[in-house]
Amino acid sequence: MSMPLSIIVAMTDDRVIGANGRVPWSIPGEMKLFKELTVGNTVIMGRSTWDSLPERFRPLPNRINIVVSTTMDQQDGITVCRTIEEAIEKTHNYSKEVFSIGGAQIYAATLPLADTLHISWIRKKYEGDTYFPKIDLDRWTITETKEADEFTYKKYLRKNQG
Repeated sequence: MSMPLSIIVAMTDDRVIGANGRVPWSIPGEMKLFKELTVGNTVIMGRSTWDSLPERFRPLPNRINIVVSTTMDQQDGITVCRTIEEAIEKTHNYSKEVFSIGGAQIYAATLPLADTLHISWIRKKYEGDTYFPKIDLDRWTITETKEADEFTYKKYLRKNQG
């Protein structure tokens, strides 16, 4: 029995998620929500996302950190996998919810497999060079909405495709 796979992302209405290897905004409430949802669980990220984390937050505390990279060596506190398939296979060892936390390539690889989307829709427009993949929200049901000053959080569950 595989663990449910969730995607967690903050993005603008234009699907911007990054600019020059960084998140283009700093929204403490959104970071707090990310932490609340992912602590105690497993996070899968790409090397660029790993590199973008502030040194003091690497690895993300109180989470199992899996980094997908073809070039990184194993390091203390993280599991390095060469493919997204290997990363997902590794998660079967942990009885934790699994979160795909980016970047764009990891999101693209996990979107077809995800059961749940946790999206923080950032209200302001930001310029960026990295985007979340196109997504057909008609295939998803909103199960939770929370309004905050600078973003709206929505939780989506995949509709049965049967």
